[in-house]
Amino acid sequence: MFLVAIMIFDLQRFSTHDGPGIRTVVFFKGCTLRCAWCANPESQAFEAEILHNSIHCIDCHACLDPSFGGLLLPAEGGGVRVDRSKPARAAPVEACPSLALRLAGREMTAAEIVTELMKDAPFFAKSGGGVTFSGGEPLASPHLALEVANLLIAAGITVAIETSLAVRAEVLGPFLALPILWLADLKHVDEKRFIAATGGRLGPLLANMRSLAASGAELELRIPVVPGFNADDASIGAMLDFAASLPNPRDRPRHMDFLPYHELALGKYAMLDRDYTWTRGDAPAKHDVGRWAAQAQALGFITSTGG
Repeated sequence: MFLVAIMIFDLQRFSTHDGPGIRTVVFFKGCTLRCAWCANPESQAFEAEILHNSIHCIDCHACLDPSFGGLLLPAEGGGVRVDRSKPARAAPVEACPSLALRLAGREMTAAEIVTELMKDAPFFAKSGGGVTFSGGEPLASPHLALEVANLLIAAGITVAIETSLAVRAEVLGPFLALPILWLADLKHVDEKRFIAATGGRLGPLLANMRSLAASGAELELRIPVVPGFNADDASIGAMLDFAASLPNPRDRPRHMDFLPYHELALGKYAMLDRDYTWTRGDAPAKHDVGRWAAQAQALGFITSTGG
């Protein structure tokens, strides 16, 4: 057993879109990609971060207490700003009476995480649900993810992992011996477009997906449909061809979920003092998504839209 503590930024209960049944989702902090449209920007860094919602700020300045080491500073024109050159911590967040501050990130050991998750075991048992690892990228914290997975499986709890597979090939090995449901992103199969939009290398990711498929693991594919990136016939067609070419030793139809792009996370970027660089105000047409789903069905996939 490992005794490491890794950064978690949320535990979300009663989820019904991250695997079968009622699930509790563990959001691991830290990601190996930097997708320009990321819906969880607070998941990218491996360190804790403070989100500041200026709309809720009442200028009480409780967060400016000198004992907080200047983590919060007065802002020009009123209100406060976060000094992001300093490590984030909970004290000024807990001092805020209007809940204008939120800390994304807390360290937990595997034992602490599992103790919290087992509170939901009755819901898992009644619904056929379990625990889903998400992020961020859970496989970027492989020791903790593996330890938590082993403890849960030993307790009879099913485990699913949402992943981009953007990790070293050797990371996958220990997980392949476990009965895990893999919810894997297939974002693109064009190297240049993938690098430009995510900052990651595509080749190792696709090799990991092929290895995962060849292992006989239970694999479901997720395609984020993003205008300006892959929401076009050529891109989707190439991804469907790649998906259909994956080994399928169980010879069972695979599930493919189309996830249309949305802009629900725009407020988080502002709270993190980051610019949202992806083109705004665009969304994939429903009839296009439906047409691509029909193409996937013709290739033998069981499809869904939106989780």
